[in-house]
Amino acid sequence: MKNVILKTKDLCKSFAHNGGQLHIISNVDMQLYEGDFTVIMGASGSGKSTLLYALSGMDSATSGSVMYGDTDITGLNEKKLAELRHRDFGFVFQQMHLVSNLTIFENVAVAGYLNKTVSAKQTDERVSELLEKMNISHIKSHLPSQVSGGEQQRCAIARAVVNKPKLIFADEPTGALNRKNSQDVLDLLTELNKEGQSILMVTHDLRAAARADRILYLSDGKILGDLNMPPYVPQEIKSRETQINAWLTSLEW
Repeated sequence: MKNVILKTKDLCKSFAHNGGQLHIISNVDMQLYEGDFTVIMGASGSGKSTLLYALSGMDSATSGSVMYGDTDITGLNEKKLAELRHRDFGFVFQQMHLVSNLTIFENVAVAGYLNKTVSAKQTDERVSELLEKMNISHIKSHLPSQVSGGEQQRCAIARAVVNKPKLIFADEPTGALNRKNSQDVLDLLTELNKEGQSILMVTHDLRAAARADRILYLSDGKILGDLNMPPYVPQEIKSRETQINAWLTSLEW
């Protein structure tokens, strides 16, 4: 049986709106499992990114709990949340948020230097290994503005995993990329998952969702569907997309 890495109970997120409350996430109960590649899908405005941010502690919940191990992260102060995110979570976004005046190597290394449990030399060795793995070691001295969007996103993935996080949160990581670069980024995430990395990704793209072994469907802030898939095999991508599309259609996607 798989171990639960994160779970929620009655998770809600709402905002004041026109004198009332606008409910974005409504009483969500869910579990994420170690080693899974989980995808959250849903129509625009369904609350996908809001849920991701609440699960990761990047945004506060209105009520309910998010349990990471024995810790309810909704009860942590900002300092403790920052420590948790830095130590155990990795983040990849649609916009890469690289530091413009740092090189590709430095953008990854800075995140590693904040980890006081390893030396700067160990971090530099880890960064070099990751840049090789991401196939961007040849541009390590370039600034972000001097490389392609796909190379920037690969740098962002390296930064996300430099501290060996327990869980990666990815919010539309291929949303700003062309088809070839999207494929490369998805290949990297798939490889990381096969090596044991737990991933939670928000996407609206069937090609991206086809990499998952579990898909959650969110509608009006509630999880309406949960689809388990067999391990990803590249040769079966079209049949996986067809299966996911049929499932989404049944949920009135």
